[in-house]
Amino acid sequence: MPSDATPRPTSTPTRFAVLGTGHWARTTHGRALAGHPDVEFAGFWGRDADRARAAAAEFRAGSWSGEEGLTDLLGRVDAVTLALPPDVQADLAVRAADAGVHVLLDKPVATDLAAADRLAEAVQRGGVSSVEFLTYLFMPEITDWLAQMAALAAEHGPWEGGVFRWAGSIDTPGNPYAGSRWRRERGGLWDTGPHALSIVRSLFGEVVAVAAARGPRDAVGVALEHRDGAGTTLSLTLTAPEGTGGSFATVWGPGGRHDLPRFTGTPPEGFARAVDRLRAAAATGVPDALDVRNGRDAVAVLAAVEAHLRRPDGTTPVRPVQR
Repeated sequence: MPSDATPRPTSTPTRFAVLGTGHWARTTHGRALAGHPDVEFAGFWGRDADRARAAAAEFRAGSWSGEEGLTDLLGRVDAVTLALPPDVQADLAVRAADAGVHVLLDKPVATDLAAADRLAEAVQRGGVSSVEFLTYLFMPEITDWLAQMAALAAEHGPWEGGVFRWAGSIDTPGNPYAGSRWRRERGGLWDTGPHALSIVRSLFGEVVAVAAARGPRDAVGVALEHRDGAGTTLSLTLTAPEGTGGSFATVWGPGGRHDLPRFTGTPPEGFARAVDRLRAAAATGVPDALDVRNGRDAVAVLAAVEAHLRRPDGTTPVRPVQR
């Protein structure tokens, strides 16, 4: 590897496969790859052979399973996309990178910083390219708004604060993620948190300190201190009561007060753009702005929040009002 850790240019990856067989793997990864005009979709790998075959049948693609199947698949493709629990994703992405296969990751890239560091090191060691798919950052309405916010900050001064609420309602009847074990175990901090951070860090830059407190069920409130002096807050949950979920954000500063817009695109449309970005990064050797290192830094913030929540002195009691 060059000393600046820039991946070597390679031919543009064409043959892709999905590691994972769940709802997101099929309806977003598989659909985007099967419909991409410049990609050959090889199929799905899964730990369960029957589920891998069922997913592949939807797209008339191939299927692989188990250790031998993974080794065989990695020898046949140029890139893999990963739609797996993040703790599983990190280990399998390391294997892919070590095999010289480019990786298109889901958020978060891992659920502990050591695993994220190992993954970033493997991508560098293997000389492969990486992109983390963060839905909002692949939607034109959002990226156009972020560009407008950057222009306003350049003209009037940096943003000074913001509030960000990301709330899912995983217990709503029919929710396809209701049975997701990792989401139940890790909660909104790790599932909705990366979405909120993708916008926060785009606007405010590096996070240098955090504080946090718990709310009902899995809810977490987070205060972030940024290197340039701004302060932002996050409200995160996966278990908002039915009808109360949604993502909302407001930022303010010398350039005024502004609300995050809605986007109208679909996840497969956004994922196809992520595929294009991975292919461009591999072809040019220029790392994408949303590569594994960006994902690693987001994991560092989430891990710091989790560490703060575990502290016995994590909150300071407020003296009661004297009546």
